[in-house]
Amino acid sequence: MEIISKACDQKIFKKVALAVFKEKKLLQVRTKKQNHVFFTLGGKLEKGEEEIECLKREVLEEIGCKIDEASLKFLHEFEDVAHGKGGDLVKIRMYKGKLIGVPKPSSEIVEIGYFDTKSNKKHLSVIAQRTIFPWLKEHGYIN
Repeated sequence: MEIISKACDQKIFKKVALAVFKEKKLLQVRTKKQNHVFFTLGGKLEKGEEEIECLKREVLEEIGCKIDEASLKFLHEFEDVAHGKGGDLVKIRMYKGKLIGVPKPSSEIVEIGYFDTKSNKKHLSVIAQRTIFPWLKEHGYIN
């Protein structure tokens, strides 16, 4: 009988995210696939793609905005359980930045919202609840 530990089977998803703040809340997006859970703005890097290129592409696809590149600042790398991925992990490298334009749902995004630590937890992914939001609050970015 062969026993394979979960650690061997565990995948790590790598993503980059853009943190956009408004009134001490973080912009989050909801896809068509999710009933009520919102995620950070951004996504997975394509082969050979740099992080900033990925952010620019994902932000344009998801909310129809460009990024003010001069405003970009690396914040932190977060790691936790990936929402709905059966115990697999997600690593998110988060940048803070400003948008050029007004964010509107586009592509696979159906809703945009601004959230903080007082927001209903049912709308937040595991990594947002346990890792991202506590760090952002501790560092004064959100309430």
